[in-house]
Amino acid sequence: MGENFAFFLPIMMASFGVAFLIVWGWGARGAGWWSGAFFSVAGGFAVPVAFQALPTHLWGIVADLLFATGFLLFSQALLDRWRPGWLLSLRFAIWGGSVALCAFAVLIDHVPLELVSSDFGCFLLISLPLVAARGQLRRWPDRALYAAAILVSLDNLVRGSTVSFTLPSGVPFRDSDYAFLMQALACMFGLFLALSALAACVLDLITRYRHDAHVDPLSGLLNRRGFDEAVARRHRRGGSLIACDIDHFKRVNDEHGHGLGDRVIVVLGDMLRTLAPADAVAARFGGEEFILFLPGTDAASAAGIAEAVRTHFAEQAAARFGLPRPLTASFGLTTLHRADPSIHDAIARADSALYEAKEKGRNRVCVRRALAVPHAVPATDDRLRRA
Repeated sequence: MGENFAFFLPIMMASFGVAFLIVWGWGARGAGWWSGAFFSVAGGFAVPVAFQALPTHLWGIVADLLFATGFLLFSQALLDRWRPGWLLSLRFAIWGGSVALCAFAVLIDHVPLELVSSDFGCFLLISLPLVAARGQLRRWPDRALYAAAILVSLDNLVRGSTVSFTLPSGVPFRDSDYAFLMQALACMFGLFLALSALAACVLDLITRYRHDAHVDPLSGLLNRRGFDEAVARRHRRGGSLIACDIDHFKRVNDEHGHGLGDRVIVVLGDMLRTLAPADAVAARFGGEEFILFLPGTDAASAAGIAEAVRTHFAEQAAARFGLPRPLTASFGLTTLHRADPSIHDAIARADSALYEAKEKGRNRVCVRRALAVPHAVPATDDRLRRA
């Protein structure tokens, strides 16, 4: 049984090291730490094979160094998810102290001291992230990973505390209960830890890819695909839709550069996000055009929101960048109807109202109702007149 473990464990751990290396190449956060950790632990478990080829007690120092390094990297991988950089100096101190004490025990040929030093060092290294993870376990992958880390932590604590029972005096290490328990439990708990960590990394990747597929990277708002998915069912309950477009945006890019043009887009996107209700769905449809869906909002309330965004943008955007000319935006508004085959019918009406606002001088809000003649929002005060 021991010989089977001697070959199986290094291969299993190294295989996970390769798997995490591949996931790290895909861009998974923290996968590089996991890969290094499993490769290190694989090296530690491979030491008995190396000992058979070249017998020397110094292999013990190599094994202890690899295990300590593996657990330092496990600690780093866990904290990278839950609390990056936490107690880094302390973790290095634990790693260094454990390795030094293990090396001393090997040199004086005191196997129990070596094992206790290694086990308690690994226990401390993987226990620190468990303390730091409080309040960070909102998703099931993190809870599964936390449970796996607890089992690995307890394994090292219990083994380190029972060395005198599992490694009786005069029994060779490889024939001891300690060696069997170490390898058997490492197989079970290590597999649980590896699968939990791998699942967490892959799910992080899927979440990131999904985010990148649905969110505009410049404004932080949804893109067309994200908007369509967000309103796929909600628009049936009615509401209003606003289309807006920055006036003379090409002139801004030509006179001040595309870098400033991008910053102007970000400012308008932030205003839409800030001034719209919490349940609103804001999206950048490309260039300087934005769409804002307001579920359950009538035309009058939507016009007030559009006017608030228009006013803030006209009063603040140019001053924020020190531009000599004012920056303005035009807005088209429509309400949604159950008769609309899709949200895009309402978007087309809002776009028509937006074009009307452009034709009437820009920097204004216009409304187009379904099956009605388009008209401008009545200018009952100066807020709805051209700035």
